[in-house]
Amino acid sequence: MDLMIKNIRNRFGFARIALVTSVGFPFVVASNAFAQTAPARPPASAAAPPAPAAEVERVIVTGSLIPTAEEVAANPVFSLNRDLINKSGAGTTTEQLLQRQPVMNGSNIPVNNNGTSQSGPSGSAALALRGLDPGATLVLIDRRGVAPFPGAANSGYGYVDLTTIPITAVQSIDILKDGASTTYGSDAVAGVVNFNLYKDYRGAQVTIQYGNTLDKDAAEYKGDILFGVGTDTTSITGDIFYYKHHDMFNKDRGNSLVPPFLSSNAVPWNLQLQTAAIIAAGGTPFDPTLTKQFGTPPDNANGLVPASDYIYFSSRPRAPFSILPGFNFNLYSSSYPEQERWGGYAAFEHKICDDQLRLFGDFYYVDAKTHDELAPIATGSFELPGSPTLYIPPREAFTGEPPFGGPTYAEVGAPVGAFNPWNPFEQIISGGSRARIFDFGNRLIDNENVAERFTVGVKGDKLFNGTWGYDGAFMYSQVQQ
Repeated sequence: MDLMIKNIRNRFGFARIALVTSVGFPFVVASNAFAQTAPARPPASAAAPPAPAAEVERVIVTGSLIPTAEEVAANPVFSLNRDLINKSGAGTTTEQLLQRQPVMNGSNIPVNNNGTSQSGPSGSAALALRGLDPGATLVLIDRRGVAPFPGAANSGYGYVDLTTIPITAVQSIDILKDGASTTYGSDAVAGVVNFNLYKDYRGAQVTIQYGNTLDKDAAEYKGDILFGVGTDTTSITGDIFYYKHHDMFNKDRGNSLVPPFLSSNAVPWNLQLQTAAIIAAGGTPFDPTLTKQFGTPPDNANGLVPASDYIYFSSRPRAPFSILPGFNFNLYSSSYPEQERWGGYAAFEHKICDDQLRLFGDFYYVDAKTHDELAPIATGSFELPGSPTLYIPPREAFTGEPPFGGPTYAEVGAPVGAFNPWNPFEQIISGGSRARIFDFGNRLIDNENVAERFTVGVKGDKLFNGTWGYDGAFMYSQVQQ
């Protein structure tokens, strides 16, 4: 059974990659013989012959990579040729094209909000068939394997990064929509996706593309030169491409301006304070009967606000369902990453002895860069089991026990005598305090993935009355981040 290869001739195949040779048999035949003891010979007058021995034949069918005729394929193959790719209008990048195919689970091809790494390592894109993990889909290029991304999906399994596949050099894509673990192993539990690159292109084609949103804030540029020359015995094909896409922020669109919830890791900060320290500093606590409560400076405070101007509440004032709105992190995070990719591809084939002996090879190089931004880092609770304790020293140093309660130097791991003159309270601030560290600006996530792959080998066809063929190659594939 041939699940991915289309060939109208039955032939015996030798193939694989990295100097590995394999032979596949389409079926195995095993025979078992069962005999019966012949009954006693009847008298001479009986003419009935003895019963013949019974024989049962068992046929075991296993997976095979031997090329067969297209019409005998057992599993459904969905094919996208170059004409369909161009007509789809989604062939700018590999992930954009595959995300729109009904056989894909689009959520595993992250394009937006990639900096959060919710679908795997940031700066990459994976695909998944049938809603399974990306590691359950086998990705091939010209029916041969390719190096996985130097990271793993959230499940821990490796996958192939789509951003490192040159879509402009792809002639067609074959998608085996059913499981193929019998043939390809456990990597193909969900299915197989095979990218067929150009091998014998004749002529030249120049593509220049520009796109943008109606708001003119997410421009996209693409340039590509595809060319090929050849004779009856030799062919050379090449492709050079460049792609650029500007980023877009959540605040630029009304549907993403405000997230479903606002964060209590806010600015100005939510500070947990002792009620006695609030009163001693001249503040008016929300409830004087409480031992501790929370306070926050007013909006647009410069760090020199006195305690009397603070806003106090029994819980964090800046939080969902509290007296002040929480922090809107979508005002600072990108919704679509900035992307830049460039690279090239080349392939050749030369007939040394007609179709019986052909030398072939190919090479591609892709450099893919992405830039994401997230809101300034959040502290979480200052004091959290299993994490380093954060603290703000008191306005003035103290010895012994804190004069108005709260944690001691030893409890937060602070050096004895530490103080902070910009803290208006005579206590160490820690515990359930939460903050957003704006001093360092947005979190910037920059990734660069560099992929190299080359193949050289020999193959032949029409051997032994046209019923035999062979294909052997050495392949090197590398992806660096």
